[in-house]
Amino acid sequence: TSGQVDHRRLYVEKWTKEQVNQWLMQHVKVYSKYAARLLEEDVSGDCLVCFRKQDLLDVDVKSGPAVKILAELRQLNKKPEPTLQPILHTSNPTDPTKPTHSELSGTQATEIQQPESSDKTEPKSYEVMEKEPKQTQLLPGKASEEEEIQQPKPQNVEAKKKETAAVRFPISHMIKQKKIPRVHTSHRGVGWGGTTSNDTTSPPQWDHKMKIINKIKELNYKQEQNPEGTLNSENTKYYTIPTPPPPPPRILVPVPADQLKQQCPPTKGGKKEANQGDKLKALLTCGGNSLDNYDRFVVVVNKSSPEQVQYLQFLSKLKLFSVLDLDPNSAASGGLCHSYRESRVANLHTATQFQGQTESVIKSLNLYKQTSWVFCNGRQDLDSDSNKELDYKNWLRKCLRDIEQLVSFICNPEVLLRGRCLIIFLLLSPVDIDKDPMFDIYRCFIMNTVEENIITICESHSTYLKWRELILEKCDFDIEHLSINELTLSEINGTIMGLGPLNQTSGRLLPSSGSSAVVLKQKDEDLLTALDVLCLNQCENIYDENSSEFHEFRIKVEEQFYRGGKVKWWNFYFGDKDKEKPFIKRDKYENVRKMIRSQGRDSNNICVLLNLFHDPGCGGTTLAMHVMWDLRREFRCTVLKDNNLPKTEVAIQVLKLMKLESDKPSPVLLLVDDSKETENPNDLVNNIRIAAMEDSLNINVDDTPNCKVIILNCVRSHSPKEQYKQHNHLQNQYITASLTPEEQREFEKKLKELKETHEKPENFYSFMIMKSNFDDKYINDLAHNTLEKFDRSTKEAKLFAFLALLNTYVAESEIALSLCEDFFGMKMIRLEEESVLDRMKPYSNLLIIDTVEEWGGYKGIRILHHTIASACLDELERSFSLKVSDICMEMLQYDLFFSDRVVKHKLMLSIQRMLIERQRKKDGDDREPFSPLIEKIHSQQGRQTVQEIFVTASTRFETSASIPQALARYLYINERDFPEALKWAEKAKNIKENPYTFDTIGQVHKSNLKSNIDREKQEKSHNPEDLNKNMKIATNAMKAFQRAQELADIAEEPQGDDDDDNDNSEDYPRKSYNIYGHVNMLEMAFLVFEILRRLPFFEERNPMKKMYLQSFLRGTLNITSVHKEDNEINNRYVEVIKEHEQFLVKLKTEAKENFELLDRYFAYTKGNSEFDTVNHRKVSDLFKKYVDLFCTTPEDLKKEQENKSHLSSKIDIEERKLFLEKNQADTFSGILQHLDKPAEEMERITECYAFLQQTIVHPKQNIQVKINYILSSIVLYHLKPKSKHVKSTRYISELLNDILQRVGLWHSVPDPYYLALLLFWPSPTEQNTEIGKYVTAIRKSSQKHLSKFFHRRSTIAYLYLGKEQGLRRLVSKSKLDRSFLPKISRDALAQLWWNGDIFKEEAIISCLLRVSGTIEQGEVYANYGTLKIPVRPARLSGIRSGFSTEKVSFFLGFAINGPLAYDIKYEN
Repeated sequence: TSGQVDHRRLYVEKWTKEQVNQWLMQHVKVYSKYAARLLEEDVSGDCLVCFRKQDLLDVDVKSGPAVKILAELRQLNKKPEPTLQPILHTSNPTDPTKPTHSELSGTQATEIQQPESSDKTEPKSYEVMEKEPKQTQLLPGKASEEEEIQQPKPQNVEAKKKETAAVRFPISHMIKQKKIPRVHTSHRGVGWGGTTSNDTTSPPQWDHKMKIINKIKELNYKQEQNPEGTLNSENTKYYTIPTPPPPPPRILVPVPADQLKQQCPPTKGGKKEANQGDKLKALLTCGGNSLDNYDRFVVVVNKSSPEQVQYLQFLSKLKLFSVLDLDPNSAASGGLCHSYRESRVANLHTATQFQGQTESVIKSLNLYKQTSWVFCNGRQDLDSDSNKELDYKNWLRKCLRDIEQLVSFICNPEVLLRGRCLIIFLLLSPVDIDKDPMFDIYRCFIMNTVEENIITICESHSTYLKWRELILEKCDFDIEHLSINELTLSEINGTIMGLGPLNQTSGRLLPSSGSSAVVLKQKDEDLLTALDVLCLNQCENIYDENSSEFHEFRIKVEEQFYRGGKVKWWNFYFGDKDKEKPFIKRDKYENVRKMIRSQGRDSNNICVLLNLFHDPGCGGTTLAMHVMWDLRREFRCTVLKDNNLPKTEVAIQVLKLMKLESDKPSPVLLLVDDSKETENPNDLVNNIRIAAMEDSLNINVDDTPNCKVIILNCVRSHSPKEQYKQHNHLQNQYITASLTPEEQREFEKKLKELKETHEKPENFYSFMIMKSNFDDKYINDLAHNTLEKFDRSTKEAKLFAFLALLNTYVAESEIALSLCEDFFGMKMIRLEEESVLDRMKPYSNLLIIDTVEEWGGYKGIRILHHTIASACLDELERSFSLKVSDICMEMLQYDLFFSDRVVKHKLMLSIQRMLIERQRKKDGDDREPFSPLIEKIHSQQGRQTVQEIFVTASTRFETSASIPQALARYLYINERDFPEALKWAEKAKNIKENPYTFDTIGQVHKSNLKSNIDREKQEKSHNPEDLNKNMKIATNAMKAFQRAQELADIAEEPQGDDDDDNDNSEDYPRKSYNIYGHVNMLEMAFLVFEILRRLPFFEERNPMKKMYLQSFLRGTLNITSVHKEDNEINNRYVEVIKEHEQFLVKLKTEAKENFELLDRYFAYTKGNSEFDTVNHRKVSDLFKKYVDLFCTTPEDLKKEQENKSHLSSKIDIEERKLFLEKNQADTFSGILQHLDKPAEEMERITECYAFLQQTIVHPKQNIQVKINYILSSIVLYHLKPKSKHVKSTRYISELLNDILQRVGLWHSVPDPYYLALLLFWPSPTEQNTEIGKYVTAIRKSSQKHLSKFFHRRSTIAYLYLGKEQGLRRLVSKSKLDRSFLPKISRDALAQLWWNGDIFKEEAIISCLLRVSGTIEQGEVYANYGTLKIPVRPARLSGIRSGFSTEKVSFFLGFAINGPLAYDIKYEN
């Protein structure tokens, strides 16, 4: 009130500058230097009441203290006038007899007491203060009261001389050990809780601080007297440190704390600090018993001796992020790094390797996964000059800048969250002066983090004292409370090794051959960076299972899981331990287990992929892990924890696990969790097979059944049952959000069990949802009751709405806990993680905090269950009119959520996925056109809202082409607004030019053209301007699709399967654009043909007008020569066509070229995706239209022949060409595909080519006709050997020789060289020395003209080398297929070909010839006497790495890129 303000001003304005100083020091408790600044500026009370924050900043008061001063000033409204005590100094501040800094030591202070109140006294200690006292906000209670110093009583002075006086630290002093929230000063400014004022990262949690405080209280509440004579009153709460006996007593008067610190140097000599072991534990564990309280440790160490190294095993126990090592001999035998690497994995780095983009450095250096050991001053084990040890001057010049960048990287909150990492300076050798790299590194760290995040461990007390003095002098900070300096290295080692988490006493065990077990060494596990290994004895011998600690741990783990947390191995362990309360087995448990066992027992494949399709949140992952837990004695079980690693690397790690610690392999069961596609694990299957075959020589034939990897792939699906039906039932299972009656009974029983051990298990909502059989009413009531008092204006409500939106539309999404703290502005106070949940009340009962494994691990908050999130969204809309579009738009408005920090980056990706990721349709492999969120917003509010959201999102994701792409797709598909769609498609292309962005532009034009055609059909009018507009649209579409295909063709070959795939589409990831552009160009051509066929003078219903159109499109008839009525409309049509004539007359030729190209693509390569199937079908449909338009029927030709007999010969040629074209036999690849077609059709084809080769005189055309004729003869021989059109081998061989002489070895296509392989391949009795040249020629030609087809695809061999002679030795693939098809399905047969098992079948072995050869320098050769012919392995895994020269044998197939070796076997 105004009265209060007046009252305050009344007394404050009367304060002198000295009283202002007293108030600041005694009540506000700011640092003395800030109070002194105001005193210097003559700030009296009447000045103070006028001050604003900027005024305080102008007089060098930091932001934190400034805010506090103003807040305390405002609080004076509510308080009576404070009591101000004069600040006392020594009797004469300028007295020359005043002791100097060096003269006065802490030991000169004897124990002094003061009256605390009128009726009670409490002993106080004369406290050694820091130069700038760190404690300004103390714990509530008497420890926080103002302390005064009284003159000591003179009694027993001599006795006192003999006693050990004590410098004793009250509990308040422990604030210095970062245990209590407080304001502190550093070179970086002022902030709460040991962070800088602009710090936005998560500090150590409050509960950790309280643990330390309680620990220190235990130490100080000792009832007995100190053996050295220090009196411990039972009311005194001090951490007592004995000091040497004092000199004769002298009269002391109270001295300000800041002056006292200046006068008191570090304690020298003296005896050991009490309980340094406990102090070490407290520093490393935040007052607990486990090293898990810190996420990571960073160690800085200088030169060590072998005697010291033997006591540094504790480093292997710490979760080391990095070690900064100044010892150049560390990696050599006897060095610290060498010793560490005997039991753990460390990658050896230099500081320069930490420069660059944060994410790329983390990925390339394997940070978080393996320790980074950074050599900061050379490596003697390497001989190069760049690794020599440098003297200090050269180190400063050459290394310091890199070290500064390294330290900045480590302290970057993107890398290690502040307060979650502890930096340890391990002094193993002296640091005498500040010109030492060790000290420079310390200074680098305190420039990037607060001093309390750094501790010092030193065995030598003298070394420590010099180090402490150095830091106190140069950095103005006393490290005493953050140091361990009086324990031996042996004691330090033993203390740390005894801390949790405890290792399993028996070691972690893996199953091995013959029901035996082997130990999984920590170093081996370090190397398996992608895998989380489940051991035989997982969870055993870690806790005393009769202890209360274990009981509390079990309660906590079970509660976390049943509330909605991710299942842990512990959950299954608890179920096994308590047989009366087992873990619930789902109905599909036995099905999945039988499927795994049967595939492990019966499959001949090295790697098998099994899919488990499941609804989100229905327990699919839990079921898979439960089965895995129970199979851990039969398989070496592991979970893929890093899906971002290259599949080749994962495959290597899986095989390493298979053979670990045993001569014989053990089968592996690998869980791939939360996969959205089945395609991705297929890549992993291929890589495992390749890696296994490359290593096959190390596996004994008898061990083959155990050399097996079963991948259990959990696939989240919105239609699991439908997806299951589309796959092989022997290798797939599904589970839905529906319980069987038996399962419901099991859940009822489990609820009764939980009531016995847990409080309110009815609040375990994820469990209760399943128990209710996913009952909508239960879930909706839960959402309604929780959101009853929802206030959308509060931050808590907003954050909950954001989570509901994310968790509904994006699987595995969460918001980082540190982001939530930023969102609430909670970073000014050190808080525990549960504080965010406290802040989120009343919604916190639906929230849970998970650990996210990416980027070294961080905490994330999410809603308990997918169905709860969805129900909450519905409730917000139903009861509060809050639509998903409102939530989405508001989320996009927050700057906080959009930055480059890693945890935010993951949130940004989740938001982007929510907007653009499309789901698979329920009835097939195709995709929905838009994301579910956009579909819902469109259905509710329509275009305007959708467009607003996309436009806003495009400003947030400025470098992503996918947002404008998605908007363009929405506008042309849903709204038919083609100009606006084109604008956004062009914007996407300007962000990133790749096949997909150009394809989007083409799709806009194509849709526009289709729309125009449909409209014009309905109008049934003829408007030349429509034609003009349509031709322009078609031209632009063609250009876009051509450019898309060009970019796909010229895209560099990927360097590995972790390639960035710059040509990928983010909304619908595909392997590559492939031949999609060719298909789109064909579609565009036929849309134009359709438009032309509707013109008055090209109407297809009139045969003559159709002939005019054919002739015009072939370029043989000018548009002006076409017969038509002479009217204004037709004349304008002619003008338009002439304007676009260049585009139109190329269409037929380009369409034919695209058909031929696609025909080669489908003929020569193996289809391996849904797109190939769809595109093949689409191309086949378009070819029928092509035949209808351009391949005139024989009847029409005969009529023409009768009318124009002089054209008879030409028409005969044309008739046969049309027949071949119509039957897709006018190309080499087309003829090859007739190997499984009717013989009668092939006879007609061969007859046509026999005629054409005699009549066509054009040299180039004649050569290709003859090539096709030879191939048609070979194909016909395989279909109908006794046909009259079959020519002898000698005849066609001579014909081919003539062709080869004419084309040489540089023909434009590989066709003639393919025929040379078929006809001239040597036999044991006759050799063709030219064959090697033809192999080289076919490789070069196919590489030049067909290489774009072979991207990530295998070629097909249509013919194989058999045991007969002549043409009979060529065995067609279709013939081999026919020997199987009566017995097995086509799908099963395709699987045999795909994995190579077909060559183990007797039908193949008896038919094909096994060729002898060699492998030299990694190349395979077929050997015929002295003749060595290069061949390619059909499977990359067919040959081993290592370039070993070996004798081999194999089957031979003939593909368009050369001879292929199948089923390579090593003779030895």
